[in-house]
Amino acid sequence: MIEIGKLGIIESGDEEGFQIKVLNDSENTGGFLILTGKDLNDEESEGFDSWVSSYSELESYFKESNWKIKWLKTGST
Repeated sequence: MIEIGKLGIIESGDEEGFQIKVLNDSENTGGFLILTGKDLNDEESEGFDSWVSSYSELESYFKESNWKIKWLKTGST
């Protein structure tokens, strides 16, 4: 399951060990932002972002990345 707006840790697949957060950006871009980085809470830490236009594309992106993600409880961001 892909959690929207929650912080997670990529346990396996591309970018293993990185943090991940998916944001619903439908109001601005009509799609979803996928943020990854070593520490998403640190503005000076290197991070990356990707964008997809729909939830089905988001699912395909996750599948292609071979990600297994541990989603953290709310408040862990």
